[in-house]
Amino acid sequence: MQIENYLKHLIELKFGSVNAFSKEIDLAYTTVRSILERGVMNSKVENVLKICKGLGIKPESLMECETSNITDLLTITIQLEAARQSNVLSYANHQLMLQNETQNKVISLSTYKNDTKYEVNVHGYASAGTGETLTDEVLFTKEIKGYIPPHDIALQVNGDSMEPMFEDKEIIFVEKTQDINSGQIGIFIIDGESYVKKVFIEEKRIRLVSLNSKYEDLYFYNNESIELIGKVIL
Repeated sequence: MQIENYLKHLIELKFGSVNAFSKEIDLAYTTVRSILERGVMNSKVENVLKICKGLGIKPESLMECETSNITDLLTITIQLEAARQSNVLSYANHQLMLQNETQNKVISLSTYKNDTKYEVNVHGYASAGTGETLTDEVLFTKEIKGYIPPHDIALQVNGDSMEPMFEDKEIIFVEKTQDINSGQIGIFIIDGESYVKKVFIEEKRIRLVSLNSKYEDLYFYNNESIELIGKVIL
């Protein structure tokens, strides 16, 4: 994709039209159209900088927009809501840290365990014992140390049935999905209450397992109600 086509694509995604974008950044429509038609390299630097600022991109990124991965990433990211854009940024920063620390194929544990604190919006509770209520609202905010993965919702674990993996009152991060593999840990709604369990999908039933051996497995058959909310990613 050429630089000019890339810019036009971003403009239309974010503002709907070149005309609307021109008004937003207070630059004449004819000027913007000329830049898109005649080429960025033939335009005044101050006008190109104004366009980049209006789109929220760095001017140097224009030189890399021929790379399909970068183009696709920016195109998708610009369509995301602010919270999901923040997740993408967090994940990208984490990947950059891993890249920088693996030059000699050695990964520092401090990448995952550091003293940096981040605020996390917690949407409810997932029971590791008796059921808990799960809502779409943010119930409280909690400071978490270390790396926070991209996620859809964060939940607090209540109970000890998933120890030693998840301790009581620990915050876990969940990707909302309707697909989960046998052996993965997910969030399930049973009789209106939420649980965090390891799932095993068997021929005629679903088995939910607690990691703490003092708790018995739960079994569900075709005519019994169980709903998957998502899978635990960390």
